[in-house]
Amino acid sequence: MITVQTGKVISAQTVKSLWDKVAFSQNRTLAAITQAIAQTHLFVHAWDGEKLVATARVITDGVYYATIWDVIVDPDYQRQGIGRLIMQAAVTPFLGQGLAFIALFAADGKEEFYTKLGFVRHARGMTLDETLWPSTLEST
Repeated sequence: MITVQTGKVISAQTVKSLWDKVAFSQNRTLAAITQAIAQTHLFVHAWDGEKLVATARVITDGVYYATIWDVIVDPDYQRQGIGRLIMQAAVTPFLGQGLAFIALFAADGKEEFYTKLGFVRHARGMTLDETLWPSTLEST
């Protein structure tokens, strides 16, 4: 039976073992994972008994924005409704709070999953490629 929990008291090694199973989160260090969890507003995790099978993290300013990160479901547990359970636990506490938006970045091929949950594409979203940051700005 799958149980969904929230809280930050969880072993970074346990999280790393799950996150290493998906390409976009492989090779994160234990120190970085520990810091990421510590600075997360809401950490959601799903368990099959003693086995961690899914996570999601929410970072928010509590006023304008919340962003969901690291929605990861063990590949052996995908397509069983666990992603939906994790997202429900991650989003529900922020509904009706007057936030301008709740955002996330979807891994390639996962957009349809989030669309079914009510997320819509934003054409204006951008991320910074640090190698393109103008060096002239660094000295001012």
